[in-house]
Amino acid sequence: MAFHANGGGPPVGGTPARGGGIVQRSGKVLERVHSLSYHATDHKLILDVETAQTVGSVKAATVGDITIQNTGGTPAFAILAYRLWTAAGTMSGTTYHLNYLLKPGESIYVPDSPAVIADETVEQLAGTVVTNDAPTATRYVSVDAGGMNEAIDGTEVGIDVDETSFVYVGDLIRVDDEIMDVTAKSAESGAGTLTVIRGTHGSIKATHDASDDLRLPFFNAYHDFDRYATVRTDNNGKFKCFNFFGLGRTATNLQGITPGSIAIKFFSGGAYQNCGMSGITSSTNSGLTAGDEYKFNISVDGGGVHNNLAFTVDSSNTNFGGTSGIISLIQSALDTQYYTAGNLFEKKITVGIVNGDVRFASGSNLETSAIFLAAPTSGTTPFGVGRIPAIGISAGNPRVSDAVASFVPDDVIYDPITYSSSPNTGAFMYDNGNGRLFGMGTGTINYETGAIDFTGLPNAEFVVSCLHTSAFSGRQDATDTVKMNSLKAIYGNTPNQKWNGELTVTRS
Repeated sequence: MAFHANGGGPPVGGTPARGGGIVQRSGKVLERVHSLSYHATDHKLILDVETAQTVGSVKAATVGDITIQNTGGTPAFAILAYRLWTAAGTMSGTTYHLNYLLKPGESIYVPDSPAVIADETVEQLAGTVVTNDAPTATRYVSVDAGGMNEAIDGTEVGIDVDETSFVYVGDLIRVDDEIMDVTAKSAESGAGTLTVIRGTHGSIKATHDASDDLRLPFFNAYHDFDRYATVRTDNNGKFKCFNFFGLGRTATNLQGITPGSIAIKFFSGGAYQNCGMSGITSSTNSGLTAGDEYKFNISVDGGGVHNNLAFTVDSSNTNFGGTSGIISLIQSALDTQYYTAGNLFEKKITVGIVNGDVRFASGSNLETSAIFLAAPTSGTTPFGVGRIPAIGISAGNPRVSDAVASFVPDDVIYDPITYSSSPNTGAFMYDNGNGRLFGMGTGTINYETGAIDFTGLPNAEFVVSCLHTSAFSGRQDATDTVKMNSLKAIYGNTPNQKWNGELTVTRS
């Protein structure tokens, strides 16, 4: 909890309306000027966020930023009520009060932020910790104790389930290989009925048994559910799903992701093979014979081998560079196969000069991304000809380098002088606590449902870190007795038995 006190000035929002009432001033809401008389045991209710009010404004789950100012002539108590958390996932029924004694003209500022009272030993408020986990390749998780409780045919749109609290309106659910959009549910928790649209995202309506699992899918929803075999961005770097990879969903109301805890790191390194040369420039002569055809085998990203990729050396240019040079000819042959059915279909490969060597690199950022060069099954190989080393000869001799596998960047970087470590912030996409994603990608995150939509590296898999299912996860809530993680109420009192105090509350 963060509060700010100041020593005077007029109430935020303008001059209060004496005698009560709600007044609007420059985008701020003046709730009421409250006259306070001394009472030894009972405090006066000023603002009740949890229940329907008898004083001031109506019930609200959140009330905005609040300024409480002593606008009277004698000190007054401003008393903020919060619930007590006693352990991870456990809320006490006890309300604790934070008391301020404000002198005339003083004020406190209470931000509209999640806040709870807890003993210093209750470290579990951070939530369940997830560190650099890759979303499961199945692209779904089964909902524990929340499966269907009926068999359905291929047309039924009301799906009876054992526990509705696992699912939100707007979710996708998966039963066998059918995807359904959830448009309504009959209850917030317990047994109920989900209203769905059947057979979406490229799936087919089907019959299902009561014993079939109800799953929360997290395929890339910019495409059909079976477009990719893993959780990954598309060619444009776009990714969308309607839960945070199954994390933070429970049968209690402690659902959600903790704002500010998200860090997503893409596979972005490796997946290349060098030809084992040095000092190569675009004007370096390759040593290949003008007009001759050469072939080699290549595989990419764990796919099958494309045999005998062919290119013919230009009759007047045997250099590595130039529009008709060796590199350009190989790249053209690779680009043709990108659009041709076979083992290189829609598999991007680039070839170019990097640090004085010729490098073949995968255009994907997948855990399985890799390049593998080999001699052809037929025809003339370019390996071992001219400047290009051979494949598979002993170490210590010029040879095509071993392939470098794909990897994710390290979490930390080290200072070259002091060797002190610091977070490798440039490698991650983070959330800002307000539902926005930034860094290595941009997009949005819903902390309650986990729905995420972003643009990052193209053709990339990723690992995720976060905290979930704690007092601070998901939405801010002042009304739910299971997860009351917000200001509950404001009370007032005065220590002076002979002079009434006065507090003015302003919301913005």
